[in-house]
Order: sequence, then C-alpha cells, then structure tokens
Amino acid sequence: MGHEDYAYIYLEDNDVPRLAEYLGLSEREFKNEYTTMDDGDLVLKMDQPDCPLLDGRRCSVYDARPGQCRTFPFWEEALESKTAWQRLGTFCPGVDQGELHTLSTIRRNLADRQRD
Repeated sequence: MGHEDYAYIYLEDNDVPRLAEYLGLSEREFKNEYTTMDDGDLVLKMDQPDCPLLDGRRCSVYDARPGQCRTFPFWEEALESKTAWQRLGTFCPGVDQGELHTLSTIRRNLADRQRD
C-alpha cells in the first residue's frame, strides 16, 4: 500500500521516550534508528514503502504509537470537507467503518488532546 501522501509522521516531545521504552531502546538509539529531521521537526524515517514501525499491515507499537497516529484519520485536512474525507477513504480502509462520531465530538476530542 505505501504511505504516498502521508509521508511524514511528526513526533511530539512525549512520543520519543514512550516509543523508545516500548521498543527497549534508549532515546538516543531510537532517534538514531528511526528518526530524521524535516524543516526543524523530528519525524519518523519513511525511507521505505511503509512506516518503519509496521509489521505487515499492523502497527508494531500500537500501544505506544505517536500522537499523530493516535488521531488519524481525524486530521484537520481530512475534516475540512466531505470530498477530503472521501479521498482519505481511498487510502484508509477504516474510514466510515465502526462507530460514527459527530464532527463536533471529533473536534472537541482533538482540542482536549492538544491541551494534554
């Protein structure tokens, strides 16, 4: 499948220690093996067809996944229009599956998460 348009996973301050611990690595080891810089932002290295933390189609660090992954697919650019949401559905098989959430609930949850 590949990550095509979703080429960057930006790491928040608390992502690195959580992921490093989960993988049994020091923060330095995690950064050396899994990260790079993009315009001053720390990101996962995406130098292969899929995210380096995937094991087949499953996230190998699901319980410790980065904040950006925790909020996917509810990103602002995907919520800006029905067309954007439908376009995301061509990439993400989970779109419009499972429990439905109102847009106001999604926005409130995202705002709450940013305050944490």
